[in-house]
Amino acid sequence: MMDHDGMMSSDMFSLSQVNFGFGTARSMAMAGAFTSLGADAAAIGVNPAGLGMYRHNEVSISPIMGFSNTKNSAKDWGSNEQSRFALSNFGAVFNISESVSKRGVFSATMAVGFNRVADFNYRTSYSSQSAPSTAPYRSINDAFIRQLGQGGLFPVAETGVLNYNYADAYFWGGALAYNNYLIDSYTDEEGSYWTSADRLGANAGIGHSVEEQSRGSINEFDIALGLNFGNKLYVGATLGIQSVRQKRQLYYGEDYLYNGEIPTYSDGTPLAAPAEWMDYNQAVNIKGVGTNLKVGAIYRPIPSVRLGLAIHTPTSYVLMRTYQAYMASNFNPVGDTTVPLDDIGENSWEFTSPARLMAGASYTLGQWAIFSVDYERTWYNGMRVQNIPAGFDISRDSYRNEFTNNYKGANTLRAGVEFKPIPMLSLRAGYGLAGSALRNANEYYYNAPTNYKTECLSAGLGLSFGRISVDLAYQNVTNYRTEYLLYYAYDAIGGYFDTASPIYKSDLKRNYFILTTSVKF
Repeated sequence: MMDHDGMMSSDMFSLSQVNFGFGTARSMAMAGAFTSLGADAAAIGVNPAGLGMYRHNEVSISPIMGFSNTKNSAKDWGSNEQSRFALSNFGAVFNISESVSKRGVFSATMAVGFNRVADFNYRTSYSSQSAPSTAPYRSINDAFIRQLGQGGLFPVAETGVLNYNYADAYFWGGALAYNNYLIDSYTDEEGSYWTSADRLGANAGIGHSVEEQSRGSINEFDIALGLNFGNKLYVGATLGIQSVRQKRQLYYGEDYLYNGEIPTYSDGTPLAAPAEWMDYNQAVNIKGVGTNLKVGAIYRPIPSVRLGLAIHTPTSYVLMRTYQAYMASNFNPVGDTTVPLDDIGENSWEFTSPARLMAGASYTLGQWAIFSVDYERTWYNGMRVQNIPAGFDISRDSYRNEFTNNYKGANTLRAGVEFKPIPMLSLRAGYGLAGSALRNANEYYYNAPTNYKTECLSAGLGLSFGRISVDLAYQNVTNYRTEYLLYYAYDAIGGYFDTASPIYKSDLKRNYFILTTSVKF
């Protein structure tokens, strides 16, 4: 909650995660284990070689309803639930050529599609209390004091204010605290310094209130081609163009609690004008585009066995970002608002997400059942920053070191089964597990709630009525995230936190219901 004026490595890590992806109801019911399966619109975004298995034209559409719920270690303060209706997948597949020859290209299939890649819709809200501390470092205001002091930033003598137009956005939180009379600046024989002693009693406990609300998604528009060589080898490629949208509202509030006592200095002297509460709001809007390429192949050594391999290149993102902050207190209930920080045009953020390698195998038991297993390797340590907005003081090499030292290649396993008790009915189930991409122990990632494991359970059914098929799926996805601090100031020389919030944990659970309707012609 300290500041969100720029994108950190953890933000890019979050934008790069696709979890178990989205697609058709059939693919999601089988936990996305579709690297070696084909003849489904989901193949456009997983392994385009599967398009080569089409023998007809098809149009399908897959609306999705998502319900998210955050499980916090602290007491719920407001709602932790959020729902969203969206489009998971759309595909139009055209069998453009077919030959009876057993040599060369047996058939060619072209497809255009839409696929949801990532879901940013969630809400986190909770509250807690901290007892009075023997040290003066317990409020976010004390962290702001350290921040401003280390930056050597003090009010202009003539006006007595901190102006957001000349202050680096990194210091805007501290400037807001000062302009709302929560911290003060003084000068003595040793120089200028910051303090909250006149505003926050030494006997104050802290009530913490937190809410984070996020809306948005990454959607991909695809053009794909699949080729069939003698019903034995299938190859394909997809060009993907992504649209990125995310809006985040972050609220942090403090109440200063004295349990009926008079606010005092450490020596027992009463404060003349004690702080009672503060509200700190930050808004971050991100929008942009990304491009990538997917290539793949599927081989059938025998009719009942399929072996698939796909490579997804890194997605190259160009993102425009806007940031603004607001703070109010009992001294200034109207509050103070910073100027907007716009990272657009030449000042946009550019980075590349990890490359993905996917391998799969499936076995078909006559017309009755399909068993499919996928393995995926994603190299998160390969993320790279290409452009940083002017004025942001972290270099590309520093980002590269962050990615290399904090992240590693992650492994994902998916397994799915489809059973047909009668020709027109399909029953499906799946399970998936994404392992940690964190190179170090979980407790090292205390600056943000960071995914270290994702688990997926899914099920569904399908009904076929000749040329029309209807499929329904349910998917439960849980993101297990590291414990984190809302704010802190770290003494690098002493190796300790001299300001820190309590430790929190927030795991994110999502439930999706997907309906796919497809028409063959």
